[in-house]
Amino acid sequence: MRTPRVSASTDLPGPRRVASERRRRTHLRDLCDEVLASFRLASDRDPISELDRQTAMEMLPQVAPHMGPADRG
Repeated sequence: MRTPRVSASTDLPGPRRVASERRRRTHLRDLCDEVLASFRLASDRDPISELDRQTAMEMLPQVAPHMGPADRG
């Protein structure tokens, strides 16, 4: 079986240039987070590290309004 050959001058689609700033690569970061969480679950470890949990607790008051027991419906 033969495969068709492509001339060397043909532009082939390949990886696109991306910004070097890793914070802009949200899809890649999401994928890495998924892989790490899967690894932690597979190795019987908590998928959320203590540092992640502490950071979330510090960030929570900034992004969510405070709701006391009387505010809950």
